[in-house]
Amino acid sequence: MTSMLHRFPDSDAYQVQLQLAQLAYTVDSHAASTSLAENYVGYEWATT
Repeated sequence: MTSMLHRFPDSDAYQVQLQLAQLAYTVDSHAASTSLAENYVGYEWATT
C-alpha cells in the first residue's frame, strides 16, 4: 500500500504510471478494495 500512496523522488515515468494504474484498479474494483481492506485490518472470520 505504501508504494501506491506515496511518491518517490527517484521514480521514472513508467513507475509513476504503474502506481497510478494500481491505485485506479484498487479504487474502481470492489474485489480489489475489499482485498486491500481485509489484508490491512485482518479478515473477520465467522464464529459459530
